[in-house]
Amino acid sequence: MQPYVLMNAQFRPGRGELAHLEQVSVDRSFHAILRSLEAIGAAGAALAVIRERVPDYEPEPAIFDTAVSFLASLNDGAPPEEALLSLQIRALAILGFAPMLDRCVLCGKTLAASRSASFDAARGGIVCRACGGGRLVLSAASLRRWVVVQSTSAFAEEAWADREREEIRDALAQLDASHATVTVRERTAGASGSWEGRLS
Repeated sequence: MQPYVLMNAQFRPGRGELAHLEQVSVDRSFHAILRSLEAIGAAGAALAVIRERVPDYEPEPAIFDTAVSFLASLNDGAPPEEALLSLQIRALAILGFAPMLDRCVLCGKTLAASRSASFDAARGGIVCRACGGGRLVLSAASLRRWVVVQSTSAFAEEAWADREREEIRDALAQLDASHATVTVRERTAGASGSWEGRLS
């Protein structure tokens, strides 16, 4: 089986978890990913996100479609880190784990659109000052970026502002550490050195 290839496989059940592979055909190839170490690292990390978030033997068509779109965007030259962060945001939303970003998770106070806000992954989103705030501050631009990414199916064609990328990466890392059994960082410890310490 080749990496970064979408295939159709026909098989028949065998004993236990084993199956007899009878036929494989290639639907689509994403081989341009292999030209960039950063794209390879992002693709590997994305598969780690999906393995961690989606239970075994549970069909998730929306996650599958998002993963295919992600690989296609990398293949077409999308910025790898922005693509990976976008995939993480969408996976959380599809699976029902999206953080609350428009109001305080504790008192329900609505967030002003032009204001930064405190984020607490353990509590599941924004926490206002009156309720104690959170461990991380997300700028208004980062919050807007998150909401847009969560609501669209397209992947970024250009790099984000450094601050947005860093804040979103840190927030996703906190969510990962708070809710995942094994973090994506742990699952991708052997990935390209360019991603070391930066995976969320």
